[in-house]
Amino acid sequence: MATITVRAVKAFQADEKPAFLWDDEVKGFGLLAQPSGSKTYVFQYRAGIGRAGKVRRLTIGKHGNLTPEEARKLAKEHAAEVVKGGDPVAERKKVAVKALSLGDVLDSFIADHAKPNLKEKTWAEYERLVDKVIKPALGSIAIDALKTEDVARFYREGRKQAATQATLAVRVLSSALSWAQEHGLRGAGPNPAKIRLQGARRRERLFSDAEVGRIQTALSMLEKGGGVSPQAALAVRLLFATGCRAGEICELRWEDVDLEAGIIRWGDTKTGYLEKPITAEARALLKSATRIVGSPWVCPAITAPKKAMRHELVREAMEEAMSCATVEAGENASLHLIRHWFATKTYNNPAIALPVAMKIVGHRSVAAAMRYAHPQREEIAKAAEAAAKNRTASVKAAAKRGKVVQMRPAQ
Repeated sequence: MATITVRAVKAFQADEKPAFLWDDEVKGFGLLAQPSGSKTYVFQYRAGIGRAGKVRRLTIGKHGNLTPEEARKLAKEHAAEVVKGGDPVAERKKVAVKALSLGDVLDSFIADHAKPNLKEKTWAEYERLVDKVIKPALGSIAIDALKTEDVARFYREGRKQAATQATLAVRVLSSALSWAQEHGLRGAGPNPAKIRLQGARRRERLFSDAEVGRIQTALSMLEKGGGVSPQAALAVRLLFATGCRAGEICELRWEDVDLEAGIIRWGDTKTGYLEKPITAEARALLKSATRIVGSPWVCPAITAPKKAMRHELVREAMEEAMSCATVEAGENASLHLIRHWFATKTYNNPAIALPVAMKIVGHRSVAAAMRYAHPQREEIAKAAEAAAKNRTASVKAAAKRGKVVQMRPAQ
């Protein structure tokens, strides 16, 4: 403890760690010195009653911008505020929050939460929605001034252009606002982005078995003619054989393929660790695949084998095969259609128990599995016919057991 004077400040230095010099005149007033040489005046106090109160530290200002006398005077004012039950740090935070715009908070959400905690593909989409969709429309609004009607209007207008994107944008916004409140960047209160969202139109387009056969035949023809590279053709075939996501096949390494144990392992996928059995179909594809010396990838990039194949090249190969096979999917055309076909065939097989089917497909929740369990028209027609026969038989059996009473017509 010492009286903080110009001479004392000049003489006080930090070694390897930050160091404090506390004033003996005003309790809680001190100087924080950094190993870098910078020195800052601070005021430390307890917010609350007695030792139960939380210790808080308020930055008063840098030495050089303030003299010790000026900093001590401000510390006395803060001390008087604390005696009256005030909390200078909390008040300063309130002022700072009021000055924040929604755009500021969204930037912090991406930098401090999305990028450190989410998969790259996910945070990249969050960042795109924030920069291209949300901030241009709402970014300038003060964070605590954002209202539910603002978000509802944003959603209505967005649906006119791209309904699915508008829904995703509101969900990202809602997540960002909840995060902001948890971290003191938004005042307490209801989340204005918790609005009623209209259900997105489900994409029911599925490949038929005949279409899959035509696509695979067309893929072989294109590969032989040089229209599709062997690496891209292999990636598409592995998608059909494993039901994997495109990223899982593009990022598959030879070291994760255990032909002896009959297992493919992924250390980190969309749902975490993933393990899939190698079927005879997948085994044949992997054993016949050309392994490039120095490349760790099962499906390496065409011109740079040390890099993994990009999703776009696999998608282009699939689109070429679909075009050659005269299979159209319109707005639903994507590599994910292959996974939907694979999952549907797996979940609709009555010989496979649901928990086993989920392991084969790579789903962790029943809700996710049910989104893929699309019975095909032939199966629905067959089941409907069986149900009709069952109903007819039940009615006939009931008629034989007892007299059928004629209902009186309504008067």
